[in-house]
Amino acid sequence: MLYSVRSSAVLLALVATLAMSPVAPEAGNVIFLALGGLSIALMFRRAGEQVRRPIVWMPLLGLGLIALSYGIGAKSFEGLIGLAFFSPLFAIWPLLTAAEDMKSDDSSVLIAILALAGVAGAAVVAVMEVVATGTVRAGGGVANPIHFADVAMLAGFLACAGLVGKVTPWRFLFLLGPVFATIAVVLSGTRGAVVAIAAMLVVAAIGLVVLQVVSVKRALIALAVLVVGGAVALLLGASQFSGIQRVLIDIGEVLQHGVPTDESTAIRLQMISGGIQAFQQAPIFGHGPLAFVNLANELAGVPFGSWPHLHNDLADFAASAGVVGLIAYALFLLAPIIESLQVKSAATKPRILILATTLVAGYFIMGLTNAMFGILTVTVSYAVICVVTGILVTQANQTPKA
Repeated sequence: MLYSVRSSAVLLALVATLAMSPVAPEAGNVIFLALGGLSIALMFRRAGEQVRRPIVWMPLLGLGLIALSYGIGAKSFEGLIGLAFFSPLFAIWPLLTAAEDMKSDDSSVLIAILALAGVAGAAVVAVMEVVATGTVRAGGGVANPIHFADVAMLAGFLACAGLVGKVTPWRFLFLLGPVFATIAVVLSGTRGAVVAIAAMLVVAAIGLVVLQVVSVKRALIALAVLVVGGAVALLLGASQFSGIQRVLIDIGEVLQHGVPTDESTAIRLQMISGGIQAFQQAPIFGHGPLAFVNLANELAGVPFGSWPHLHNDLADFAASAGVVGLIAYALFLLAPIIESLQVKSAATKPRILILATTLVAGYFIMGLTNAMFGILTVTVSYAVICVVTGILVTQANQTPKA
């Protein structure tokens, strides 16, 4: 594969975010943003054509709606400062325009290899931290354990991009991506990510069967293998890991009390309650990006203290940007799915659609227990999901599949 200056910028951005970010997120973020800015100078060809793609215009429209809400909600141009939280999404358009030069049919394999390397590194880091320190929240040496788990989870499933393109005898090795992601997530002790991985597997399985990518028989065999494998893992002591323990405890408390009763969950419920009340006071445009958390704290039944966000994407968008912000949130999340529907190949379309839907589902579910959009590392991860989806769709439409 030969790379021009433009496609080299895209390649380096993928290396930074897929291979580096799971173990060195700060460096990956800086490189991605820098290359996104550089690509603006390289997008002079066919930029207008690219903007008509859902993966470009939907995030741009969402950003425009956020700017409108933040300006009106904050009653000042200072509200536009909040757009900085979404800065990685501005890189989608220039990077996809620059990616036009990546015309080889093995882009999906390259993406998968980079993602697999990144999530394997995250799994190794998590194991080493647990062995060396005995910690129950691995990933703290890399980032916040929650964000460490988020990035590892998304990179692990992005490795499945290797199943989308050219058929190779060793393509199923990319299924190790979700396996490595599960190791990193479980050792991080992040309950939301554990639930998200389970949900992503369910979404992927349903998609594979409904879209007839695999037969029901094979799906049932795979399910049986997962169940047996999970049971064996529990018998061998997997339930002793903090992530599994916390999820099992939560399940027990939900069955007994309706909701988990730990302090962390209680604080999050107060945040959501305060966010809903803040939304009700300004339902159209919200309160802007600078005041909504403090207002939610004042309105909550029990004050939850000083936090940068409400640990819930829906509450954050609703309280800060109102209904207009929630529309923007939907545009962000749906962009990869709508883009995947643009694939012309009947054989490839279901695979890209399943991959995009699975990644979006995981991102959405993680956003129910912790902020995702607005946190630099995981916002970069979502921008990369959009860029990868765009590249896969372009590749599929350029190279007919059998």
